[in-house]
Amino acid sequence: MLARVGALRPALPLLFAAAVASSLAASACGRSDDAAPARDKLKSGEALYAQMCKSCHGARGEGGRGPTLRDLARPEPALAGFIDAEMPLGEPDRCRGTCAEDIAAYILAAFRGPIVCEAPPPLARGLRLLTRREYRATVADLLGIDPGAAGSTGPAKPACGTHTFDFDAKGRTLRSVHVAGSFNGWAGTVAAGGWPLTQSAGKWTLTRAVPTGKHTYKLVLDEGEWIADPANAATEPDGFGGNNSVLDVAPCPPAGGATGGSTALLDATGGLPSDTRPEGFLFDDHGPGRVVTAVLAGEQLRAARALAELVDPAKLAGCDPVADRAACTGKLVRDLGTRAFRRPLSDAEIARYVAIGAQGDFAAGGRNAIAAMLASPSFLYRSEVGERQPDGTFRLTPWETASALSYFLWGSMPDAELFDAARSGELAAPATIEKQARRLLAHPRARAQIAAWADQWLGGENVGELVKSEAFPFDPAVRAAMREETRAFVTHVVFDGSHRVDELFNAPYTFLNEALAKHYGIDGVRGPEMRKVAYTDGSRAGVLGHGSLLATTGHSDQTSPIRRGLFVRRRLLCQEFAPPPPNAGGVPKVDPTATTRERFAQHTSNPFCKSCHQYIDGVGFGFERFDTVGRPRDGEVGKPIDARGDMNDIEGFGTKTSAPFETLADLGKILGASGAGRACVVKQTWRFARGVTEDDICSVMPVEKAFVDKGGDLRELLVAITQAPDFTVRK
Repeated sequence: MLARVGALRPALPLLFAAAVASSLAASACGRSDDAAPARDKLKSGEALYAQMCKSCHGARGEGGRGPTLRDLARPEPALAGFIDAEMPLGEPDRCRGTCAEDIAAYILAAFRGPIVCEAPPPLARGLRLLTRREYRATVADLLGIDPGAAGSTGPAKPACGTHTFDFDAKGRTLRSVHVAGSFNGWAGTVAAGGWPLTQSAGKWTLTRAVPTGKHTYKLVLDEGEWIADPANAATEPDGFGGNNSVLDVAPCPPAGGATGGSTALLDATGGLPSDTRPEGFLFDDHGPGRVVTAVLAGEQLRAARALAELVDPAKLAGCDPVADRAACTGKLVRDLGTRAFRRPLSDAEIARYVAIGAQGDFAAGGRNAIAAMLASPSFLYRSEVGERQPDGTFRLTPWETASALSYFLWGSMPDAELFDAARSGELAAPATIEKQARRLLAHPRARAQIAAWADQWLGGENVGELVKSEAFPFDPAVRAAMREETRAFVTHVVFDGSHRVDELFNAPYTFLNEALAKHYGIDGVRGPEMRKVAYTDGSRAGVLGHGSLLATTGHSDQTSPIRRGLFVRRRLLCQEFAPPPPNAGGVPKVDPTATTRERFAQHTSNPFCKSCHQYIDGVGFGFERFDTVGRPRDGEVGKPIDARGDMNDIEGFGTKTSAPFETLADLGKILGASGAGRACVVKQTWRFARGVTEDDICSVMPVEKAFVDKGGDLRELLVAITQAPDFTVRK
């Protein structure tokens, strides 16, 4: 994984002089040991490079947070002298003398010519915890429960197991209101897990699934002022001279059958906490970073019991327990267990769950056995352990391969056909994997999975929790439509449109309903359903014009060229920056006589700021024709908007290129034609599939080549990811 990088310091020189642009980050490193009298210079340099430079410049010098180091036209003494004086950025005293000499020698010897990848490096073996999204989909498929509200992209409706928190600010201006209580660890901030309320017309509200039982909580205003809920008369002393509000949530009644109710799944799983994501990883399925906390373990156990109460074990097993109780219990355990664990059960496992199911009457025993299976690590984790091969690697079993396919393309457990292919051993063959991948992609369920990928990659999942000032109307119906716009657009491009990657950036259309069309100022759209609508004025293009992007990258009361520029660089081009230095300052103060562009001019006029902002602000200014909630605007503080921009160094920092543009449509064409944009889509899809960030460019280069060979077809990209050797091979 990439190491955390240090901050930039003022007036940084260009990395390796004119040959390379300024490096944008420093990696954590230690001082070298120069004591050995007989040193292998290149071997030492390789180890030091991996320790100090790889996280910025790539394992093969391909560039990343820092510029490429390949084919440098620089004499070794000069390069060593520069490293000695300047590297690592901000901490040059950590690599002096022979350390700098060895790294310079290694760079110049190793990074010559084009990168050649013999095969993707295998990923690590391990177990991947089901995400909350995957958990819900899996139990719905396993138990035959209607997903209902759990699959909705709009605001949840009040239902059994949910509670609506309301707060009237009574004219008071607040930046945020969130709920903190015993159900979320008394989170002091939203980032720490607090439940944010959304504002509309001065009132704040949140409808949220709350675990069964008694809870205490408070409302937190502006992440600093803690108060009891004025709308809830039930309180108890908090031990500090004040009161906590008390909420008592009763269990939901059983649904009475295998199909459950439309909100049964949400009721049973609503307490599962959000999935943790390491910094820089956009998706909810990061394998190494997701662990079981005490809170998560408790909610998983509670959910297992609640879900078991929703089903009829006899109907689930498809047998008559009155005729033969033991045989029916055995069938329930073997059939359900194989599907729940996504592999056949061992004899010991069968005996254990049969013993649980034999206690009490059949219904009670069967539900206990089901709950025990749902609480088992074999259900909660996806196995990617594999079997040892003659070359020392491990290849996923056909059962593990079936899960890898289904969770990548459907976000849930394998279906009957995949299980049959695993049982027969057919999934050991790449041709069968490809056949099954294409079958899964042809199913409507693949659309929901690609929508989830788009939701997380492009940030639309967060639009419902944004807080905007009252000057920028942003009601829940518009927020829900913005999120659905992006989901509908991306799935259309992948499955119905040209299927080409450039259409994501430059398509002259989107999907709108009446509420969102009015918000954008577009006439002629009626009704609540999303439908394809052409842009008539050329001001928007592809995902760049979506309200979900524009709103999530704006501040509560103003636009943000920095956030919007960083969105393009990080999410659409996979170009990373170091965290800003502590003394970098914040958003320039609002000047009632100055436009946003004028206020942010200091970033490129100040050498301290310019080292990073030369790559950010010029892109972000191109979005200035849209306010912080995505509405078009022609002027600001009585002056016309200047939305000219420059997509400079698009193929990599330090390439010294310029790509001026006048509109978002122009920017979309530039992004759609760029190699970096294409490569980033490959990386983001690969990360979503693998649950990790690539640590070597050779992890994704074979997939990118297959993608290019297929003309940038996004469907073929999805298939190519399943055909790469690292889909089934582990270290």
